[in-house]
Amino acid sequence: MDIPSHIVMFPWFAMGHLTPYLHFSNNLASRGYKISFFITKTTQTKLQHLNLHPHLITFFPITVPPVDGLPHGAEITSDVPFSLFPLIATAMGHTEKDIELLLMNLKPHIVFFDFQHWLSNLARKLGIKCMQYFIVNPLSIAYFWNGPRKSQGGELTDVDLMKPPEGFPDSSIKLRAHEVRFLAATRKLEFGRGCSFVRSLGQRASLSEPPNSTLEEKWIAWLSGFNHGSVVFSAFGSEAPYHKISFKSCCLVLN
Repeated sequence: MDIPSHIVMFPWFAMGHLTPYLHFSNNLASRGYKISFFITKTTQTKLQHLNLHPHLITFFPITVPPVDGLPHGAEITSDVPFSLFPLIATAMGHTEKDIELLLMNLKPHIVFFDFQHWLSNLARKLGIKCMQYFIVNPLSIAYFWNGPRKSQGGELTDVDLMKPPEGFPDSSIKLRAHEVRFLAATRKLEFGRGCSFVRSLGQRASLSEPPNSTLEEKWIAWLSGFNHGSVVFSAFGSEAPYHKISFKSCCLVLN
């Protein structure tokens, strides 16, 4: 069996997906694989320093086309509010012709993709293998995906989502009504060409390797000044827009 030596990475245009894809690329490049990484133009500078193998990992800037309702210059999800995420997906769908030309010229052995459900048909047409490498919390898959809830049948309602699916290992998770309404709406969001969030997950999920990184010494020293179990760590991501009112609300909840 031929071992793929040239791989294309085409992640969802969000920092929380682009960054893990680049870590994955570094892992493959350390084993000698050549990587072509599709990325938006302005985001490349944010990730360039994380490219540990520039002789094997090459960035290919993608121009995000204009879409009605999408602010000028918006390229990734942190550029827009959550309600406009589907427009990022629509813009990505409009890059299909550009992606096809790139794949025809690069002739990779395999393409890893994220939300872009249309990519599998494109790769098949070009005779290229593809695999959906989806960046998602396994807990979200287990709780919200249709697979574990098949026994409930039909369209899931807010009431259905209030309770974990049958066999869910942790019964302590109990969502509030407003949380369920938000998540139910998320399930129905279209990520390009009528494909909902849940459908974009495909039919399979796999677990990544557990993290093996260690905490930096400065944080170890800082945390050692507190009693065990007395510190709550809260992180929202460096690219997540967080408004003052939301920050105050979070602080009140933590208090």
